[in-house]
Amino acid sequence: MSDRPTSFRPESDVYSVLLIVATVVVLSGTAFLLMRCQQLFGSLNPFGGA
Repeated sequence: MSDRPTSFRPESDVYSVLLIVATVVVLSGTAFLLMRCQQLFGSLNPFGGA
């Protein structure tokens, strides 16, 4: 059988770093889109005053 322990702990926190990077990218993209909607349409909702 295997001598590996039942609870496997990763050697590095690469997935935590990837999660943090992905969160920062999504938040940055959302902030950019909100700023551009405000600049172009004068509102955060581009479909609001058709």
